[in-house]
Amino acid sequence: MIYYLLWPFFSILLIVLQNTAADIIFSGGLVLEISLIVVIYAGFRFSLIKGAISAFVLGFVFDCIAGSVSGLFTLSYVLVFFLSFFVSARLVIERMHFIALFTLICALLEEFAVVLFYNLIYGFDMFHNTPIVFLPQALIVGLLAPVFFYMMRRVEVFFYGKPAQSAERTGTGRIPAET
Repeated sequence: MIYYLLWPFFSILLIVLQNTAADIIFSGGLVLEISLIVVIYAGFRFSLIKGAISAFVLGFVFDCIAGSVSGLFTLSYVLVFFLSFFVSARLVIERMHFIALFTLICALLEEFAVVLFYNLIYGFDMFHNTPIVFLPQALIVGLLAPVFFYMMRRVEVFFYGKPAQSAERTGTGRIPAET
């Protein structure tokens, strides 16, 4: 219960931290979406209800602080959570290269959806910015994801003495990601 009370405050802290770090490092040119990595982590490790609520709150806070269209990042974060939740039910998600590639794909999909939304609703043509801004941003997020997952695993070992197990999923089982 305490988790649900503290999560909005943690979300505000995370969004402010990621925006401040991006402004300092990239002078406002890129956004480090650490919050997207947190949503993917929630999809891989949390139960459906806990993760969906976490993704919703994180997206809502991002919408409020970033000043974007209300509900855009809330919807995209919830969709990314569901995608990562269902992928984790089918694949072995413990490999670092899989985490990096999956985060890269999710970041590209989210950025493409945002660009497409702004193009369809407001008529802004931001497709020319894709190779200059969005691709490096997705690459940075994809490369930061294994570091974040490793750090969270270390935190789990510190608090619980062993890495926490992923939430039990019902279904036909997992398919190994390696060929």
